[in-house]
Amino acid sequence: MTDLRETLRRLARSFVARDLMVPKEDLVCSEDERDAEQKLEANSNFDVIPIRRAGTLVAFLERGQSQPRTIQVQHLIGSETPIVDLVDSFHDRSFLFVVGRQEIVGLVHFSDLNDPVVKLPYFALLEGVERQVADTVGPLVLRESLPQFIRDPKRVTQIVDKMDKLRANKADRDWVTILYFREILEAACYFGRLSLKVSEIEDLSAVRTLVAHAATKELVETHSDVQRLRNIGSLCSRILFVNKV
Repeated sequence: MTDLRETLRRLARSFVARDLMVPKEDLVCSEDERDAEQKLEANSNFDVIPIRRAGTLVAFLERGQSQPRTIQVQHLIGSETPIVDLVDSFHDRSFLFVVGRQEIVGLVHFSDLNDPVVKLPYFALLEGVERQVADTVGPLVLRESLPQFIRDPKRVTQIVDKMDKLRANKADRDWVTILYFREILEAACYFGRLSLKVSEIEDLSAVRTLVAHAATKELVETHSDVQRLRNIGSLCSRILFVNKV
């Protein structure tokens, strides 16, 4: 049978920069520095205006800078770069030019991480984490152990009542299938199967909610939120592929 972790790894890495970028044909560009300055002044939501010569993007003027800069290697990312790797590249920059077919084919800005396609690789990773951790702690989670890692007595009662109803209808499996994602992680930490900080559990749970539901907050509201996505990708990889957190 195909290894679930490998399947999810391939799925998570199948969404790439090309799926996210603004194609060069759709970019607001300038032919010279003066025109770039005017376009930045007229468009307060733009951070950068690419400069095009003879149909080729060769430079850019960034907001807050007085002079254009030539596009160099550090400003580039490959069109087939997985989105989870693209997030890593955004940790110290807000935009990148995308290279494909031996030329610049588009531009991607950190705000593009709010595109719905970005949720897909993270959903795959977090779904894999949930399945793997649930399988690990499933045999250990029993009725009597619930209060040890779930501190809210009302929540414990809710879980027990639900299990009783499932058992009455012969539809029960194990206790872990009733738990929320956060509770599964907390159970794993309680039983010594994972070592996660409270803040890491909170971030994993928060991003899991964001990617699992359509009507939620944006994945990134400021550039500083990119770091949270980087951390989530790193945590998921360690749990799934290194089995060490």
